[in-house]
Amino acid sequence: MVIILKPEHNAELILQKVKSFLQERGMKISEQKTKITAATDGFDFLGWHFKVQKTGKFKSTPSEDNYKAFRKKVKEIVNSSNYGAKAKATKLAPIVRGWRNYHRYCKMDGSKNRLYFMEHRAYQVFNKETKQDRYTSKKLLDKAFPKVPYSENKFVKVQGNKSPFDGDLTYWSKRESKLYDGTTSKCLKRQNHTCDECGLRFMPGERIHLHHIDENHDNWKAKNLTAIHQSCHQLIHMSKRKNS
Repeated sequence: MVIILKPEHNAELILQKVKSFLQERGMKISEQKTKITAATDGFDFLGWHFKVQKTGKFKSTPSEDNYKAFRKKVKEIVNSSNYGAKAKATKLAPIVRGWRNYHRYCKMDGSKNRLYFMEHRAYQVFNKETKQDRYTSKKLLDKAFPKVPYSENKFVKVQGNKSPFDGDLTYWSKRESKLYDGTTSKCLKRQNHTCDECGLRFMPGERIHLHHIDENHDNWKAKNLTAIHQSCHQLIHMSKRKNS
């Protein structure tokens, strides 16, 4: 637990109030995991670094430890002698995309978060291979470091009169589509926020998968992609395995 205080707050008094609040509900604070800090000093939580700037504006960025762990994963793949450039690009893509998506609501315009030096290093390694030239290396680089949209502090807010239990599937389906990246979001809009396999609307919290119609996972053309339920996706591939 992190307790954020303003300068005028009494730390001990606030901590005691939190303890009393939890004690009434049969819970207690873990002394080892609880940190009291001023909002202007900043703190790390779940891979993010939170801080209130001198201007009073709230800012969150990837924490230093989180960034170092991510950079270590990337370096291990780029510098590995066990894979060729194509295999490295394939392995890097989900790691980079996942990291950038996790931090997409953070402030990501800092120099380290642009990943320029990682990309440049990867390009040099790719370009050293005899079968690669600067054009094919650049193409692999774009695959290894996919672009991810950023929306700093632009969380999708729920309308005040809406509830997941109000039965308004249209509203909640459209809201869910905003939580996905550009490709999935475009598919959902094209399909009117319904599963292209079973025709049912997506419920809040349901996993949405992108299905490659021609089964070629390198073909990312819009007409080859469709948004479906996770269960529908699994059923499609299970049926094809049985028929093969």
